[in-house]
Amino acid sequence: MTAVTVSGDGMRSLFELLGGSVPGALCGGAGTCGKCRVRCIGSAPAASDAEQRVLSAEELSSGIRLACLCFPAGPVTVQAVSGSFPEYSAVVAFSGSTACDLPGSPCPERQEEGYGIAVDLGTTTIALALIHPGTGENAVTVSLMNSQRKLGADVLSRIEAACTGAAADLQAAAIRDLDSGIDRLIRKTGIRPSSIRQMVVAANTVMCHLLLGLPACGLGRSPFVPHSLRFEPVSFSSLAAGVSAPPALAHGTARFPVTVLPCADAFVGSDVIAGIAACGAPEGPLPAVYIDLGTNAEIVLLDGKRVWCASAAAGPAFEGAHVSCGCGSLPGAVSAVSLNGTRFAYERIPDPRGNPEQAPPGICGTGLLDFLACALDAGLVRPDGSLARVCEQSGIILDPELPFRLTGADVRELQLAVAAVRAGLAVLLEKAGITASEVARVYLAGGFGFHLSGRSAVRTGLLDRAFEGKIVTPGNASLGGAVRSLCDDSLAGRIHAILDVCESVPLAAESGFNRYFIDSMEFPNQ
Repeated sequence: MTAVTVSGDGMRSLFELLGGSVPGALCGGAGTCGKCRVRCIGSAPAASDAEQRVLSAEELSSGIRLACLCFPAGPVTVQAVSGSFPEYSAVVAFSGSTACDLPGSPCPERQEEGYGIAVDLGTTTIALALIHPGTGENAVTVSLMNSQRKLGADVLSRIEAACTGAAADLQAAAIRDLDSGIDRLIRKTGIRPSSIRQMVVAANTVMCHLLLGLPACGLGRSPFVPHSLRFEPVSFSSLAAGVSAPPALAHGTARFPVTVLPCADAFVGSDVIAGIAACGAPEGPLPAVYIDLGTNAEIVLLDGKRVWCASAAAGPAFEGAHVSCGCGSLPGAVSAVSLNGTRFAYERIPDPRGNPEQAPPGICGTGLLDFLACALDAGLVRPDGSLARVCEQSGIILDPELPFRLTGADVRELQLAVAAVRAGLAVLLEKAGITASEVARVYLAGGFGFHLSGRSAVRTGLLDRAFEGKIVTPGNASLGGAVRSLCDDSLAGRIHAILDVCESVPLAAESGFNRYFIDSMEFPNQ
């Protein structure tokens, strides 16, 4: 089995150093699945507390580590426990020939020299785009894993870490990541570092607080009060004060201002609000629904006068975690499933450097919903989520040549995620006095939404049947919002107009949520 040698700095995980493509990884490096096992050849880094809880003493002594929780400081040689490492990253961020190819009005041309950097500061992945504000030209985009994962896989664990003495470390990790991204942009394009004029960041509310070094404890306990929702611009150099100077700072690029876009509440951040403004939802056909699917599904309803927003805890099933055959959006993963007579057919994420004969690492979120939709069509899953008798013991087999099957427990994970989103949207529709059939457009944002089959979303009950033919997929609208903020002066006004009429709806306090959730557990009939 081929071994790979990488060199770490103590801040980046093996998962990131290996380009995010670790066979067996189900959660995309979020630290939740425990399946990204690698074997260290020779000296192995000391095992973290989290690794010691997951791995056996025998595994630890044989050099096995979890790639997403192992942060080597220096060179280390590793083998995949199963499969082999692709030689490139599977992370796909905002793409397009220009910065302004999202739905909505085009960026107005501005006579401005220099470059801006747009950032989608995600909990797991960070995407940066280098933009010429005068033309809207997207010079290059890079992405990297968020190294804050060393201190917590999700926002709640990071809040806890920040409140127990690690706030400065979390901020430093974010600064180093941004700095690394800047340096990659500079190296890819050959631009002069001094030509960078500004940076705009879109992120969830927790990530905004951690980046700016603001107190985050209020975000982790009821009544979930953020320190701030609107943020003053600050220079990158002042943010980076006290952080050891990485390459880009040495280039002298640290003097430009950083604008963190405003948030709606503790659960709906600037990544969502900027995305709504960027894709033109407030000016498009109304009423409109905007959904960003992930572990927490942000749901927004607009009627032209008011905006309602909520966050539903969908869990990690849409990201392939907690599902026996699930995986992240890795090269070669099954990404789409269809029925071909009495058999399942499937498509895979392209893996241009991989072996086409190599088995897929698993089924990613879009493929899982397709698989479930097809199983419902075939009568292999009943409306209540139970499996038909013919596959109760074996599970629903995708392909006899592959070790992938949907078990009853897998269906329940997807069922819970679907019900949480559907119930959250039902609460917002009820508050607004709007029926599903009155909704004119549905925006499914993010990479998952972009590749999700609208038919599968409706067949599984994730979206109401009345939404068929109304679904738009703007892709990484969060990064798109940051991009537009660089080249469209009017976007700030649109963002604040949304916030001025936005009502946050805490679903846990809504008496109707549980009722809708239970009702949504039933899959639609054909």
